[in-house]
Amino acid sequence: MFQKIFKHKVFRYLVCGVLSTVFNILVLAIIIELLNAKTPMMRNIANIIAIEISLLFSFFIYKHWVWRIGRSTIKEAIFWQLARYHMSVSAAIFSRTFMIFPLLDWLKVHYSINTLIGIALGSTMTYNMTDRWVFKLK
Repeated sequence: MFQKIFKHKVFRYLVCGVLSTVFNILVLAIIIELLNAKTPMMRNIANIIAIEISLLFSFFIYKHWVWRIGRSTIKEAIFWQLARYHMSVSAAIFSRTFMIFPLLDWLKVHYSINTLIGIALGSTMTYNMTDRWVFKLK
């Protein structure tokens, strides 16, 4: 039964999403501590940096485990797939960085919960774009 569940792409996406979320929160916490980010602007800068690092992490686990895209040329992986992946999540990143994170930070929502909310809102849109546009087999 467990093997049957793991065959479903959506389930693998959710598992990788949880791993990426945990990774994002850890990276954000580390950056906030390293920068001693006490102001909303500094915490948002930390958020932007953590998002990019987490995006790179998630790109590779989604590519190899969710969509099971094996080897590809460096040109194809970086200039086609990675570029499209960044574009597919840009709306989620934009709304998270410039609307959700600042609003929830202003409302004094802890950055971990804030990050979870932002990730949850962008997950469905990102999955559909990634499935239809980024890792679509030629």
